[in-house]
Amino acid sequence: MEINALLMGLGDNVVTCIADIPKGGTVTYRKGESVCSLTAEEDIPYCHKIALEDIPEGGEVIKYNESLGKTSEAVAKGHWVSHHNLFSVPRDYDSEMADVKTAELPAAAKTGDGMQFWGYRRAEGRPGIRNHVLILPTCACGSETARIIASQVKGAVNIIFNTGCSDVQANTEMSQKVLTGFACNPNVWGVVIIGLGCEAVPHDKLRAKIQSMTSKPVVSFGIQEEGGTLKTIEKGVRAAREMAMQAARQQKELFDISELYLGIECGGSDATSGIASNPATGELSDLLVDMGATTLMSESIEWIGGEHVLAKRAATPEIHRQIIQVCKDYEAHLMAAGQDCRAGQPTPGNKAGGLSTLDEKSLGCIRKGGTRPIVEVLEQAVRPTRRGALVMDTAGYDISSVTSMVASGCQAVIFTTGRGTCTGNAIAPVLKVTANGRTYQRMEDNMDIDLSPIVRGEKTYQEMGREMLQDIQDICNGRLTKAEAYGFSDIAVDHVCRFV
Repeated sequence: MEINALLMGLGDNVVTCIADIPKGGTVTYRKGESVCSLTAEEDIPYCHKIALEDIPEGGEVIKYNESLGKTSEAVAKGHWVSHHNLFSVPRDYDSEMADVKTAELPAAAKTGDGMQFWGYRRAEGRPGIRNHVLILPTCACGSETARIIASQVKGAVNIIFNTGCSDVQANTEMSQKVLTGFACNPNVWGVVIIGLGCEAVPHDKLRAKIQSMTSKPVVSFGIQEEGGTLKTIEKGVRAAREMAMQAARQQKELFDISELYLGIECGGSDATSGIASNPATGELSDLLVDMGATTLMSESIEWIGGEHVLAKRAATPEIHRQIIQVCKDYEAHLMAAGQDCRAGQPTPGNKAGGLSTLDEKSLGCIRKGGTRPIVEVLEQAVRPTRRGALVMDTAGYDISSVTSMVASGCQAVIFTTGRGTCTGNAIAPVLKVTANGRTYQRMEDNMDIDLSPIVRGEKTYQEMGREMLQDIQDICNGRLTKAEAYGFSDIAVDHVCRFV
């Protein structure tokens, strides 16, 4: 009998269908060593859930052996379970704060494990896996000039920055954290700053700040001072060309994989994300951490509903409390603005992909961070002080989360998706992976790795996690991701003042 549904935990009362099941069709799944089946009493869409037993009104729906929420009406066996009859229930943060269960720290991480990559040595910190000259605007008004300069110089990249003026102090400070973080990223050899002249932080002050943090070459120009766009472009191109010529002379060196700092992100999630692509990425994270590397998971709103599971990975009681506090503060912040995080999440696309509540989305999302002890909780765009498995408190928007992770120094990002995404970053390669076979076929131009063999039962998530180690090594050694080959350069700075 062909398996067309997956049971994620032995205590679950739903299964996720991995095919469209018509009314009257047979749903077949494995439970341990047994193969079980039931009849679908209504059409069940691909990636959606079907009840394995009668669930009363107000009854809990269980997946991953965890509650996804409660039913708004009675759901009979064989019927569709989705956002129309399931709602999220807020957790008791105070009890979770008190119920401290920390992870057991393993022995010291292995290094020199035989895996190495060719990178560019930097005077400070980790090596680069790219050797960019970054054309960095200080504000929106300098972004187009920066783009033109980068287009004229091979080896130069730019970002489009949509703020930098007329903002509150906390948002200006966040913008500066991101801009200086980009400049200090290991993948950047040198920086050409382009300002207008009347922005909140002028180009010479940003230059001085960056120079106080790194010995990289940094120059800056102001459009008003130089006498307009053409004159600024001429000077900027000359400076960038000279930097690119110098950067091209730097020879690559071999580095141990423990020098890697990998960002982990998800977006456009569906049920296959939590079932397959996130667990495989979590396996990759565990393997890297065991070899002494550092991995970083972000997007705090996608911890809510699974924060009790995530907090158990904390290496210390303080980190446990920090994780719970981040979720508590995030939800309180939204409530103060008249917003309910459970109303805005999951997104319409997530719901169409079978994710019914924030709890279900989060329980799947946190699996991409692996299982190793969490040794540090970072604020947005802040550089880590520890090595190992980390988390960062960022906005619930994938591009802004990637922005913050790259600003904190990540040399590369792995991005899991179910529905599909095209995003990329100018400074760090973004590797897109999906376990939704339909998405991979439909968006092969954007997807780098097809993890759908996990969903079909052809490979385990552990096997595919190990296989992705080679992909990560290849990217460190210079292989372009698809977004990188297109020249995609998405950024978004989170300007919700949660840290003041």
